[in-house]
Amino acid sequence: MRKKWIGVTAACALVFGTGCATSGDLEKLENRVSALEQRLGDVDRRAAGAEASAQRAAADAQAAAQSADEANRRADAMFKKSVTK
Repeated sequence: MRKKWIGVTAACALVFGTGCATSGDLEKLENRVSALEQRLGDVDRRAAGAEASAQRAAADAQAAAQSADEANRRADAMFKKSVTK
């Protein structure tokens, strides 16, 4: 929200500074700023979703590695047991 007002203020200052500001111009600028903020929010949500997916994938990979280590440990134990008989 703060970025929106900074952008609107800067745009207004530019338009007023040139002496050709109309209410329609300001409304168009506000609409563009709102649209850009909405797109930024969409990008933020997608990035958060991707981050959550990456964290789940990392957790799954860690669980798979632990499972493989456990299976390897059991296989070694069974081999040692069969050799010592």
